[in-house]
Amino acid sequence: MQLTTSQIIKLARAKILEQTGEIVSDETLLIYANLTYADLMRKVFTNDKIKTATLAFTGGSASTPLDFGTLYGSGQDVAGNVFEEVSIEDFDNKTLEEMITVEDGTIKVYPTTTANLTIKYYPQFEELTIVPATTPDVNDYFHELIVYGTVARAYEDLQDESLSIYYSDKYKKELAEKLSTQSNYEENNQRGGQMFTYQRLI
Repeated sequence: MQLTTSQIIKLARAKILEQTGEIVSDETLLIYANLTYADLMRKVFTNDKIKTATLAFTGGSASTPLDFGTLYGSGQDVAGNVFEEVSIEDFDNKTLEEMITVEDGTIKVYPTTTANLTIKYYPQFEELTIVPATTPDVNDYFHELIVYGTVARAYEDLQDESLSIYYSDKYKKELAEKLSTQSNYEENNQRGGQMFTYQRLI
């Protein structure tokens, strides 16, 4: 089920009020929701969120796209040559004949004579807001997890260690189960020969 930020806050508050009469402000719950969301986005990278861009290089450098977050794998030129992503140190040491790296908002390529590369990247995501009510930019199968993470942080703030641990563990367990289910679902669809866009989880 796809949830908006307002619904996430409402569900989190309802779970908190099941156990305590203490009120946690919407602003505080929104902070906790965003902390959970940021954690979740780094753990659930699905192919439906990956973007593609063709970059023109000058002297071996090109600016990253405006919404660039994380490089997703290797780059490729028009001839089909693959440029593997490497660390800045490996790039400086020229460990491969064809490679790319990201440094300070710039994508660097070697050899520096390379004119164009097509890359895939994971975009930056906007923070959740209540007004206007945003929707998490992650597969809606994982939206419920933001509620659990928000509640865990709220109980930690309320100094209820047992409930904080309970919801934190629930968040981790549900995440592991959903990742496993998603992975199996995709794998079964591929084996069945159905029309399906594979979503690789990193």
